[in-house]
Amino acid sequence: MGAPRKLAAGLLKAVLRLVPEESRQWATAMLHELDFVDGDWAALFWALGSVTAILRHAASVFRMNLKRPAKEAGMNNTGRKALGITLGALSALFVAGCAFPLLRLISLMFPELGYGHASWPYWLTVIMIPEAIFAVATVLLWRKRGPVAAGILATALIMGLHVAVHAAMH
Repeated sequence: MGAPRKLAAGLLKAVLRLVPEESRQWATAMLHELDFVDGDWAALFWALGSVTAILRHAASVFRMNLKRPAKEAGMNNTGRKALGITLGALSALFVAGCAFPLLRLISLMFPELGYGHASWPYWLTVIMIPEAIFAVATVLLWRKRGPVAAGILATALIMGLHVAVHAAMH
């Protein structure tokens, strides 16, 4: 056995030790096929081509393994739904929270209207307008952003229940 064939065998053995498990069987097969290549230089060139093919395969396996955990580490469908519901609820609470300053602003800008102490402007501004916005937003978002619409709807229902309990108690 000449030096080129020894170099070819040593190269394939080194690659066999370094490649991942998915490529190891293929590298072992190429090492055993080296015995059937005629000529020392032909065996070296065949080993170089084999090493190139094995390393390409190992690199593709490595890339696949890198991509797999990234998908698993991402947010699953339940997490996305929970985030959407939370965003919907927070946006609905923000809209409802804007109604109180709006009522206060109207009473400060137009004190002659007496809206600061009347109950119907309070009911209209703080409850009815946000509830109408919630209903419209829920209908418009239901198909494409279902979890967000569900969060808005849940907030609207809780606020409506709060108003009903408040009205029943007073």
